[in-house]
Amino acid sequence: MWGKTGSRPGWDNGFFATRDLRHRLVYSLNPTGAGSDLPYIKALINAALTE
Repeated sequence: MWGKTGSRPGWDNGFFATRDLRHRLVYSLNPTGAGSDLPYIKALINAALTE
């Protein structure tokens, strides 16, 4: 898996893909400020890239 994340005030973004490009994920989240978005990002990645 390869990926890149980034953020701007009010947004968390990322792209992940498997090496063969069979599975790809692009996300953009608008954080609520209620804590870390990392658990949500990990859940998105696992759901999209798991066979």
